[in-house]
Amino acid sequence: MKKIALTGVIGSGKTTAASFFKDLGIPVFIADDCAKDLMVSDSNLKSLIINLLGEYAYLNDELNKEFISEQIFNNKSLLDSVNSLIHPRVQKAFDLWLKNQNSKYVIYEAALIFENNSENIFDKIICVKTPVDIIHRRISNRENYSKKRVEKILASQLSQDVKCSMSDFCIENNSKEKLLSEINKIHSSLL
Repeated sequence: MKKIALTGVIGSGKTTAASFFKDLGIPVFIADDCAKDLMVSDSNLKSLIINLLGEYAYLNDELNKEFISEQIFNNKSLLDSVNSLIHPRVQKAFDLWLKNQNSKYVIYEAALIFENNSENIFDKIICVKTPVDIIHRRISNRENYSKKRVEKILASQLSQDVKCSMSDFCIENNSKEKLLSEINKIHSSLL
């Protein structure tokens, strides 16, 4: 079974692309959802995060996403430390999930494939690339983030051009129709 990474910067359309693959019957693992779940359900990880970021990392036993985001996107060292705690656990969860899949290929959707040096575990990598003005609009509507906050997050990730240059497939996501068309082509080539 082939392992295919689906990556791109925040707001590029990875989740929409992943849902198109699901519609084609392809199993999809969403790394970000897994990470958020582990950060709440794994008591050891939760303690490590509190030790690193402080008690405000959680409110009423739930992730304080705004606080965590503010901390890690203003401090590269903290971002790296949090990633080093979470990503090995996400990888382990993916490996367990993979054992229960039966498909020609699976999709692993994550923003930080190259940043975490995990590109070598995948057979192919798909990058979704979107104009920055569309990214700002999406994130502003979805998360109510300021332009400055989105810029900080984008600055913490490799640029779209770099991600695309390192990927096997680069999808220009200017519209849902174009995105779906490109995914159908990639799907056919992967089968």
